[in-house]
Amino acid sequence: MKETPCDVVVFGPHPDDAEMVMAGTMIRMVRCGYRVLNVSLTRGEMGTYGDVETRREEFLKANALMGTEGVLLDFPDTGVVNDREGRLKIASFVRKQRPRVVFAPYHTNPYTHLDGSANVDHSPAGELVRDGLKLARFRRLLPELTPHNVQRIFYYMIPKDHRPTFVVDVSDLKEEIHAAIKAYATQMSIHREQIKILDMLDAIRAFHGLRIDRPLAEAFLSEEALKLEVDDFFHI
Repeated sequence: MKETPCDVVVFGPHPDDAEMVMAGTMIRMVRCGYRVLNVSLTRGEMGTYGDVETRREEFLKANALMGTEGVLLDFPDTGVVNDREGRLKIASFVRKQRPRVVFAPYHTNPYTHLDGSANVDHSPAGELVRDGLKLARFRRLLPELTPHNVQRIFYYMIPKDHRPTFVVDVSDLKEEIHAAIKAYATQMSIHREQIKILDMLDAIRAFHGLRIDRPLAEAFLSEEALKLEVDDFFHI
């Protein structure tokens, strides 16, 4: 990784999680000139499909296609928990990379796999990142690293009964999104009933696109109010 601060860190529990839900937004941020780190907390070693080395290669390929920088951490797959040790690891990483914005899975989700709850790591990952960011601000913790205050945390994998705070139009990026997701060849056999994973992900993006009268969009949640200038009224 580069020594210079990044603009955005996207935390995912496993290789492929962030791409499945927000590949278009990551691509859009890169194309706008932002440095984006795509960070998988685990190496996906407990996954049903694929082995650790194959998933690592897929992760690197997906990031190369998106223009993001991929980072694999060493949290245990199926064992992501929001404990002090984990929070300090997140705080340390954030202090070193110094992002302005962080994305993470939503931390409270009782619903389906596509919303993030079927895997035991998804919701705890959101809790862990949220609380790790809080510790990154405390000067007396990790005194060898300069404290850092992330400006915003936005959540993906939001529950069905939560209205998104905002959605990002990715209608013109369908081919690029598909390429990033298909980089995970081992995961393409995932399906629900007779619906293939790629078709399900397209349907979710189409659903969120309807919210803004566009073909495809990706949805996010902010738990804090977003500050707008008057001029922003005419650009949202």
